[in-house]
Amino acid sequence: MRRSSWKKALAVIITLLVPITFALSYHSENIFAVTTESSQAAEDQTTEKQELTQAQINKLTAAFMDKITQDIDANYKVINYDTKEELLKSFDEVAARTVSKPMVDFYFTEKADGLYIVPTETPAWYNPDNSYKVKTESDKYVTITQSNADELHGNYTIEIKFLYDGGWKIAEVKYL
Repeated sequence: MRRSSWKKALAVIITLLVPITFALSYHSENIFAVTTESSQAAEDQTTEKQELTQAQINKLTAAFMDKITQDIDANYKVINYDTKEELLKSFDEVAARTVSKPMVDFYFTEKADGLYIVPTETPAWYNPDNSYKVKTESDKYVTITQSNADELHGNYTIEIKFLYDGGWKIAEVKYL
């Protein structure tokens, strides 16, 4: 009799374990499938975000120049910022500090009563109407090179390196 009780108990255990095992296996496969799909979608989305477009280049370079050519009053006092540090923080969304700090130090002076722009010409800069060469250095770095000419600066070539770090930023500016 003990053998038949043991066999019945084993049959009950097997009867219970098979559906539970199947259910757990099915559930984990679905989790894996959903996770894989989510990972692939996130990867695809990241890849799309990392492509630097002409529209992004135009937007970033224009935003950078807009920050250099701040709104000022009749005495050249900057209206929207009181200190260089405040202005630098506003640049952080479009450029690395290694790019913005030298520009801010050159074009702005901080006085006891606020921030002033130094009256001078703007730097030679990217022209959205002219063509440029693109060099993709990695998933995170893209460099554009553009040759321009204008009455003030003459002929010049500008090289702008962009960095992707959750969004595109100007990482370096060189004049060749």
